[in-house]
Amino acid sequence: MSGLETAIRSALDRSERSRAEVRARIYQSARQALEAGLKKQNVNDPETVAEQRHRLEATIHAIEQEERARLKAEVTVEPPVRAATPPPAPTTPRAPAVHQEPDLSVAGESRDLRPPANARASGDDAASLSFGVGRDHDRRQEPVPSPSPSLDDVRADRAEADDLSRLDEFSTKSPAAVETDDSYDEDGFAREPVNIRAEPVAKPRRRRGFLSRILIFVTILSSIGIGAWWVYSTGLLLTPAQRETGLPSPVPSASSEDYTGDQPADQPSDPQGAQPAGDAANQPKTIDPQRGFSSDWIEFFQPSDVSKIAAGPNATVDVIGASDGRAIHIVSRSSDVTGAASIEVPADLLRQMVGQTSTLAITVQSSSEKPIQFALTCAFDRLGDCARHRFTANPEKADLLFRVTLPNTVVANTPGKLFINSDIGGEGSGINLYAIRLLPGR
Repeated sequence: MSGLETAIRSALDRSERSRAEVRARIYQSARQALEAGLKKQNVNDPETVAEQRHRLEATIHAIEQEERARLKAEVTVEPPVRAATPPPAPTTPRAPAVHQEPDLSVAGESRDLRPPANARASGDDAASLSFGVGRDHDRRQEPVPSPSPSLDDVRADRAEADDLSRLDEFSTKSPAAVETDDSYDEDGFAREPVNIRAEPVAKPRRRRGFLSRILIFVTILSSIGIGAWWVYSTGLLLTPAQRETGLPSPVPSASSEDYTGDQPADQPSDPQGAQPAGDAANQPKTIDPQRGFSSDWIEFFQPSDVSKIAAGPNATVDVIGASDGRAIHIVSRSSDVTGAASIEVPADLLRQMVGQTSTLAITVQSSSEKPIQFALTCAFDRLGDCARHRFTANPEKADLLFRVTLPNTVVANTPGKLFINSDIGGEGSGINLYAIRLLPGR
């Protein structure tokens, strides 16, 4: 703080120290220089900052007391009587001397503690103060005699504590602004104290925690995994040959000479038309769409047999004329037994089915433009029944096949039943039934 005291005294020597507002400006510049120095040196400890401010205020208080004592001494002491000297020869008037004030530097920065010449007119409080090492304490010039002090500018009879308080809170406004402002007294001091608060200390940047690092690492790995899965699923690394998923070239084809429906594919056909010997004759026959059903198939139901079909409580049965001829239109409004239509299977056909596996074929078509799923079950009295079968009826007419195996335990004397539910969902969709055929087992 000794360097700061020296700087304040040097600034007072090179200014109108008899004026209270000039001194207050220098003191205020010293306070600003202290705050700037502490901020530049990163001094953030509140106790250290408070101690430095207290020492500065004590120094300012001591200097101000000296200045007031000096002003009192100059007022009371009469100027000495000078000896008469011959009048000087007339000379050319010279411009008033300009007071040059030394620049005090701290760490390469230059500051000027002298108030500017136009401080009264512009109100520019540019006086600054620097302190630190490397300061030249001997750079002083002879002070220019200051003007005679005035009792209006300095109130010597004020209490010391009151003087120090007003000097501490002096505003940086120009003298002209001070005279017109009600918040300052006749000496240019602030009537109310001005609090100088230290700037908030910047908090140190927090380092990322362990969980943050783990989250970043997992995110990167997930992105890499998603990218690898996309490359694999899209076949980006496959060759053109591996990407080819169309039909092979040439496309395999089959003709009527390659396979016949009366014998297995691994046995040659008899050119004389004789039946093959052995178990080949017992193999089930395949329906050829081009040739239709063979004579071995027994058609036991057609649309004209209306008496053989009965509708449940939640089903309707009608004979309609379709594009491919007459058909039985079945509509089910529930998915249980009450929504099914029953079709009679003659007893003589059941006797042909006993003890072997037979094939049933139903020819159906969806009554709407969308596919419909329907269910089919059977009940053959004492011979048992068959499992529930689910089929899909398309808008095109098609033949659907299923097999039934009956035990060879009793003789069938009563007809059986086939139950058809036209809509498993029970939404009231219908199908068109064209025919039901039976191929007894052998």
